[in-house]
Amino acid sequence: MNIKPGFTPLFNGKDLSGWIGDTKYWSVKDECIVARSVDRLDRNLFLWTEKEYSNFVMSCEVKLLGFNSGIQFRSTVDANGFMAGYQADIGNGCWGSLYEERLRGVVVPYKPDLVEPILKKEDWNEMQIFAVEDYIMQTLNGVVTVEFYDPPGAKKGLFGLQLHGGPPQEIFFRNICIKEFGI
Repeated sequence: MNIKPGFTPLFNGKDLSGWIGDTKYWSVKDECIVARSVDRLDRNLFLWTEKEYSNFVMSCEVKLLGFNSGIQFRSTVDANGFMAGYQADIGNGCWGSLYEERLRGVVVPYKPDLVEPILKKEDWNEMQIFAVEDYIMQTLNGVVTVEFYDPPGAKKGLFGLQLHGGPPQEIFFRNICIKEFGI
């Protein structure tokens, strides 16, 4: 694993300790969390942290071999495993946008002119999420794709990884780490 200096791992690289989800779809391989569907899924599936987080910068690398995924943050989960809350979007026509799963939908839209030149399709892309009080910023491969002030938005919640409903696909997450800020 390649964890950034000053950051704490959210994933140990060995198993899904500290995370909750259906191991039929979520596993660990080569120090990566892997989400895989082999048949069409009729709903979104999630893997989420046991712990909530408030003010932070979170960093990870993601490789998408499919069409859509996302990183939930400051989110909740219900008894059926459905997550609601902010999502750093990953996928065709949405990379780098800010979505709010099961709530407001698209909050900050996809910017193709900004994203397409920096996106590494079917390869590793670095994503960072900054969330401090009302301020949210996302970067994709070092380029700011979202900068948003959201006073009514959630101020704490779980992290989650999404395996989007639809055709079979595979998503890899590695070097997932966080730096928390006490405010």
